[in-house]
Amino acid sequence: MTPQPRTAPKYDMLFSSGTFNATLLIGPDPMGANYDYSVFFGARLKLRNIGLKLTGSRGGFEVYEALFDYNNTTVRACIRLVHGRNFYGDLMELWGETLANEDMVYLKTHAGYGKHLSLGEDVNFFTDAMKEGLDSHDRKPYQLYYLDCCKSEMYYRNAFRDYVGNGVDLILHKWFCNYMIIGPVAVLIRELMRGSGFPTIIDEMNEEYGTVHVDVEDTPEDLMQDRKMVTYSVSGE
Repeated sequence: MTPQPRTAPKYDMLFSSGTFNATLLIGPDPMGANYDYSVFFGARLKLRNIGLKLTGSRGGFEVYEALFDYNNTTVRACIRLVHGRNFYGDLMELWGETLANEDMVYLKTHAGYGKHLSLGEDVNFFTDAMKEGLDSHDRKPYQLYYLDCCKSEMYYRNAFRDYVGNGVDLILHKWFCNYMIIGPVAVLIRELMRGSGFPTIIDEMNEEYGTVHVDVEDTPEDLMQDRKMVTYSVSGE
């Protein structure tokens, strides 16, 4: 039987302990420039604009927090914003801990046709860390991932299912995307705190993204494809 898509995140599990913990990792500029600095600064502003307040900061690592209500219960959001290039500690160790323990995980990087410039020479580091996290006794039973890189649906959808099965929901890009755009992840957090369903979440994220990306090398066949930048990838019950 084919798994049916969820219409909303599993909020009862996402906010189960009265907390909502997320890590946002900003990887290096895929073109070797320094735009990751402006993306990081832009993320700061976007998080503040949705009501989060800075509560801690150290060398490429900032913590933002806010209280919100869900089903008549107060939930504390704790969002860790990480600038990979400037992170003061061991980035690989942080990433492994993030994959095992966070409720929501966001990665801004460049798929690079098989390379993950922020984390290693190839995507095996990413998927190996996922596999190790799966074996962790402390791993969250449900997580939400947004992989913000070109064609992340192509690169990661099946790899995630191989390792975590129905324990995750994925928000992925179907096509090429603009590395400089950071707003959709803040919209995602805002809509999660509102308890929105996936159709609303994805519509709002696409609205924030704006005009879809068109590459100079796109063929006429490419232009006929569904070019929405964000898509909910099915994870069955």
